[in-house]
Order: sequence, then structure tokens, then C-alpha cells
Amino acid sequence: MTTGPRTIPAHLTACWRAACHVAAGLRDLHREQVYAWECICRASRAPVDRPGPLTWVPSLDGQRLVGTWLPAPDAGTGPDR
Repeated sequence: MTTGPRTIPAHLTACWRAACHVAAGLRDLHREQVYAWECICRASRAPVDRPGPLTWVPSLDGQRLVGTWLPAPDAGTGPDR
């Protein structure tokens, strides 16, 4: 008994192509979303090496703002007293 080559029905081939196109579209969409978040994070980041009383230092949670602040004025030493 001899068997011939198996053929795949056309509707299964079409479904497979459609699934591959959908998967490729989802991959592209994911890449674009990751790129957009990276751009947002980079745009909202303050420069690390800016001079002044406050500086950014590395920590386990990422960059942390540390430094000295100007003291608050005393309530009894204002110009209206």
C-alpha cells in the first residue's frame, strides 16, 4: 500500500497565515508601546549632574533626591511683624 503526499486544506492554511499576521502585529504593537514608555521616562527624568543644594544619588530603588533645603523663615521675624 502506498500513500501519497498529504495536502493541507486551504482553509487551515489561510487560518495559519492569519494567525501569523496577528502575532506579528501584536509584536510590533508591544515594541511601540515599550518605546513610548521609554521616551516618557527619559523625558521626565531630571539631569543628574545639575549643581545646587539638591543632588540625585543612586539607591536600591533608583535615583533619590538628597541634599539641604533652605530653612523655613521663623514666624516672628517676617517683615509684617
